[in-house]
Amino acid sequence: MKKLVALLLVTMMFISGTALAEFPLTTEPVTLKFLSRTPSFYPGQDFENVDNMKAYEQMTGINIEYDNYDPSVFSNTLAGVIASGDLPDVIFRGNLSNVQLYEWGSQGFLVDLTPYLEEYAPNFTALMEKYPDIRMTITAPDGAIYGLPQAVIAPEMRVPTKMFINKNALEQYGKGQPTTMDELYDLLVSIRDGDMNGNGEADEMPLVGDIQSLYKLIGGAYNLRNRGNHHNIVDVDPETNELRIWGIDDDAREMLVYLNKLYSEKLMDPEIFTNKTNTAGALATADALGIVLHTTASMISNEKINDYVGLKQPIVGPDGTGYFNDVRSNLHSTGNYCVTTACENIELAVQWVDYFYGDNEGSRFMLVGQEGINWEIKEDGKGYWTDECAARRTDDMSQDAFISLFAMWPGGRVPAAFYSDMWGGEYSDEPAATAKSMINYIIPTVWPIFSWTEEENEVVSTIESDIKSFIDNFFAQAVAGEVELTDDVWNDFVANVNSMGADELLGAYQTAVERIYAGGAY
Repeated sequence: MKKLVALLLVTMMFISGTALAEFPLTTEPVTLKFLSRTPSFYPGQDFENVDNMKAYEQMTGINIEYDNYDPSVFSNTLAGVIASGDLPDVIFRGNLSNVQLYEWGSQGFLVDLTPYLEEYAPNFTALMEKYPDIRMTITAPDGAIYGLPQAVIAPEMRVPTKMFINKNALEQYGKGQPTTMDELYDLLVSIRDGDMNGNGEADEMPLVGDIQSLYKLIGGAYNLRNRGNHHNIVDVDPETNELRIWGIDDDAREMLVYLNKLYSEKLMDPEIFTNKTNTAGALATADALGIVLHTTASMISNEKINDYVGLKQPIVGPDGTGYFNDVRSNLHSTGNYCVTTACENIELAVQWVDYFYGDNEGSRFMLVGQEGINWEIKEDGKGYWTDECAARRTDDMSQDAFISLFAMWPGGRVPAAFYSDMWGGEYSDEPAATAKSMINYIIPTVWPIFSWTEEENEVVSTIESDIKSFIDNFFAQAVAGEVELTDDVWNDFVANVNSMGADELLGAYQTAVERIYAGGAY
């Protein structure tokens, strides 16, 4: 241990891609003040107590003073700080939206990092060159870059929602993984009517999840949400190549008819609109769960988790469409590292964060801690917690609370890049295999998170959420059978959406995509 600590205290070199950096970053005493969004499971709710952040101070020679705030109060606290003008040097893990970045950047509170990135952030610069959607996302309408994101390069992190199917049900009823809507229906009927757990009771639940996940996973079969995970209302009509609100397309009506059939025939959890996956763990333990929609199926016990296999290809729709649409761009979130105009050491502040965007070495340091101390790669090529590190986890400690002792993954919104070849969570065997398979079927164009102009944002912020709420409410009523999807009902629904400012919303999207895609295909 002493030898490892000593190594951290000396000057060392690292190579990440083509970028070469030298530690320490400075030999002169430097302190940076971080205003931090700090989830409660971090020790003392203070990033100063996290092992890898302590080690990084020694490596870099830069002292960090963390001003920590719970996520529940962070946004209001930050707004107050901005209003007062008493700025920190860095806003850390703040998850600032592109709208906030542009507003506060153009008002002179945030530094435009563009002039500093090539020299002081070679890792991040190389990442933008390799994945252009990152630059597209974080570049403000004025051409500035006011904050750095959480990048998700690994397929494991780009495919958020998955369908996990009980292998025992497939074997017991002689089914393969469903490839069409009819095959999915037949599988759910078999689970409902069969006695999968052999207890003589009709206690099986064919499908558990939340309704939004179901829309995402089924929507691709109906050509809906065909620009990815970041945009829930607007996509592109595959026939006309024009922007549309997909929720009022005739294909959306067809999807609702199908989902109402599942709901009315008790093929899905009747609490799917509110309960999400709360019952999935208990159902799995009772061998009564058919399908669960989730990122990792983490609610299922270790004893039962191997009974579930992820759907490895998208379900084909009535017209033969087979894209997977619930996919992120190469970004998870924006505005996670912002340097303010109060900072007197901008170059060092940029250098400090760049290590975490490097291919695996710096990324792993940030996300899962120190190699040889917290984790090691064993003969099978996989990463594991060291015995000494694993012994720190108590029986009542969550995975997040455990990792938070020594690394910064838990809670997300991390200024770092997530590459493959990690472990746990989304990187567990079955979730990872599912994501890696599904990434081969993704839609041709995945829109990044948009950076809106002030005029566009005024339209989007006032109209989009209202339309989404209205559509979500109508969809829930249609799935539950509370409204009948007659021509008159559907036409009234479409007319209501259009009357809420649909044309204005589409106009804002049109100017945004033309700017972001420079007049090309979008």
